[in-house]
Amino acid sequence: MRHQDRGTVRARPDSVRTTRARGSLGARTYEAGRTVLHRVSAIWLVILGILGLVSSSCGGPTPASPPMPLPDSYILADDFSHPSPRWARFDTEESAVYALAGELYLEDRGQGTAVYSPLVGKTYADVAIDVDIRHVQGTVNNWMGVLCRQQDDDNYYLLAISADGYYLILRVIDGEATPLVGPEYNEAIRQGKAGNALRAVCQGTRLSLYANDTRLASVTDTRLGEPGQVALVADAVQRGEIVVVAFDNFVLATP
Repeated sequence: MRHQDRGTVRARPDSVRTTRARGSLGARTYEAGRTVLHRVSAIWLVILGILGLVSSSCGGPTPASPPMPLPDSYILADDFSHPSPRWARFDTEESAVYALAGELYLEDRGQGTAVYSPLVGKTYADVAIDVDIRHVQGTVNNWMGVLCRQQDDDNYYLLAISADGYYLILRVIDGEATPLVGPEYNEAIRQGKAGNALRAVCQGTRLSLYANDTRLASVTDTRLGEPGQVALVADAVQRGEIVVVAFDNFVLATP
C-alpha cells in the first residue's frame, strides 16, 4: 500500500522523512514508486470466513455495548464486538489481522509490505466510510486509513492519516503510485496514541478526507470510477519498523 518516498513529496518540519506506498495482494513490496498491498489468497479468505462463522456460533454471550449512531443511508456497520466473517483475518510472518476486546487490529511486522483487511465479497463505487483509528504500538511514521474502489493488487485509492499528524490521498494505477494530495501536516490529526475519527468519502470523481470533523483535503480524479473493494489499512513506512493499529466503530454509508 503506499510507499512513495515521502521526502520527495513533502518535507517534515524538523526533517525529511521517507514514505513508500505499499500494496497488498500477493505480498509484494513497493519499490521505486510502485505500490503493492499484502493480502490473503481467495482460498484463505474462504477458510477464514468458515472459521469466523464457527467461532460466532460456538462463542459464549458477549456483553451488550451501546448502539452505534447510524446515518439513514448506512449500508453496513461493525463495532467489532463479535467475530465476523466479513473481514479477512490472518496471522503471517509479515502481518496479522485479529479481533481483540471490541476492536479490529492490523499489525505490520516490518517486512516491507503493508497490511489491509477488505470487506470480503463486496464492491462499492460511491461510499462514505467512518471509522475510529487508534495507534497502539510501533512507529508513528505510518499510514492508518482506508482503501476505496480497489480493483486488484495494483489499482485503488488510499485515504489515510499518520500518528505524527500527516494525511495523504493516493491513487495507484497498474502499481504506479500518484499522490493526489499530501503528504501534508494538519493539527486536526491527534498524534501519538490518541484516537482519531476518520471519515473518507469517495463520490463520483471527488475524494475527500476528514479527521475529527475537520476536512483535511478534497480532490477530484477520474481514473478509478468502477466499483471496488473497501478495506482497512495499516502501514509502517520504513522497512524494519512495526506498527499496530486498532479500528473501531466502522460505518459504511451512501454519501
